[in-house]
Amino acid sequence: MRLVTQKDKSQTKATTRSERNRATRRQRNRSAWGIAGVVVGLGVAFAVLGWPWFARFWQEDAPTLISRFAVYAERLNHYSWWLLALGPLAMVPILARTFRRIRHSPPQVPPAASLRFPKEPVPLPRSSPAESAPPVKPTPPVNPAPRRGLFARPVLGIDVGNSQIKIVEVAQGQPPRVLRQSIVPTPRESVENGLIREPAALSAAIFEAISRGGFSTRRAATTLTGQNLMLRKLTLPPMPKRELRAAIDWQIEQVLQLNREDTLTDYSVMPTRPGEPSTVILVAMQREPIINFVDFMQSAGFEIIRVDIEPLAVFRAALLATEARVKQGTHLVCDFGGGTTNLSIFREGVLQTARVVSLGGNQLTRAVMMEHQLDFAAAEAAKIRHGFAPENPYFTSLLPTRDRLFGEIVTTVNFFLAENKGVAIDSVQIVGGNSLLPCLAEQLEQNLRDVLRSEHKDFHVALTNPLTRMAHGVQREGLGWYGASLCVAIGLALGEV
Repeated sequence: MRLVTQKDKSQTKATTRSERNRATRRQRNRSAWGIAGVVVGLGVAFAVLGWPWFARFWQEDAPTLISRFAVYAERLNHYSWWLLALGPLAMVPILARTFRRIRHSPPQVPPAASLRFPKEPVPLPRSSPAESAPPVKPTPPVNPAPRRGLFARPVLGIDVGNSQIKIVEVAQGQPPRVLRQSIVPTPRESVENGLIREPAALSAAIFEAISRGGFSTRRAATTLTGQNLMLRKLTLPPMPKRELRAAIDWQIEQVLQLNREDTLTDYSVMPTRPGEPSTVILVAMQREPIINFVDFMQSAGFEIIRVDIEPLAVFRAALLATEARVKQGTHLVCDFGGGTTNLSIFREGVLQTARVVSLGGNQLTRAVMMEHQLDFAAAEAAKIRHGFAPENPYFTSLLPTRDRLFGEIVTTVNFFLAENKGVAIDSVQIVGGNSLLPCLAEQLEQNLRDVLRSEHKDFHVALTNPLTRMAHGVQREGLGWYGASLCVAIGLALGEV
């Protein structure tokens, strides 16, 4: 599903898939008629203006030129013919090498005016897990691997979170390749629940991420975490595809109870047998935050080709990490971020439930700060080092927030199981920087097993790391942290690669 694309203004304002399809067809028709008009015009101009000159040249000058060329050809020996034939071929490798060098050279960083820099430098906090965790140190950018094929174009995946900005450049291949990556902390209070509060500070952080990564492209797929998704299921009687699309467009306002001008919507029709009712899943988000975010990223120098929803990006990464095993059965995906925790449930590869919980790693850090009188950086380092280990001196501080978070996860699972009788959870995939906290996976699995009924306890909690199935240059000691942190960004890039 795609909520918005940026190919042109008409597609940006479209609210449903059918409207975007009609806009795309209109644009293609206009382009085709324009090209046909140019070709016909050139043909008419040549016939009117160029044909008399060409006829006169062919009758008067061409015989003389042909005779002179024949005289010169007789004077050339056998080796000269070979030089004439192989000379242009010798230039092909030189031109190809020059072309590759131009394509691989990183573009210039956008000017400061386009990044909306503040008048004075904005200090960036150093309190993210990437810089406060002692055992993990950021590795230098990965050297780009050689391209496979002339049209293999890499794409960026940009994940702007409440605590970190993650950018990864991915190229196609078997397996896909991570060419470059960059992780920088998000300035405090610049992004809050998917809304940009401090554009100048966020621009400075994005500029720093670009400088660290040295990316070779600006084509990007992105998401804005923290935005609540609205999912609804519709059951419609059997009807032709055209009538089905019209019925879905009519049902959007009736089911979601939202103004279509203020929302971005999309839908997916589940495959069914002929004659059976059609099941449709509707997805909607608020329009204004997404459009503002796209405009902001374009002003930062990126070519935004797609804005995706976070659950689908994580699921693509999980498909790669598990070798498509999560495409069968029912799976819960938990993205433990800094400001929020995103919960989504997939059944047979189709998104069924999505929910954003306003509890994340920052709330755990603040709990340690308040009880032990520590600053944010020290509390963050203590949380990362000890996690939820029972012998942790900060365990009692983290326990209330952990129990509330686990309670929200259990509520989401129970609600889904109550609506889907006979369905059981097959696995729980956890991602995000805070998914690496010590003892989190074990305690989450035990908590779910304690509250679920016996028929739903045959599952396991697994840490999703797509880097294990990709070509990359990340050091072994940082593989787990980078894989968990870059999971959403990799899934965004995989949607285009």
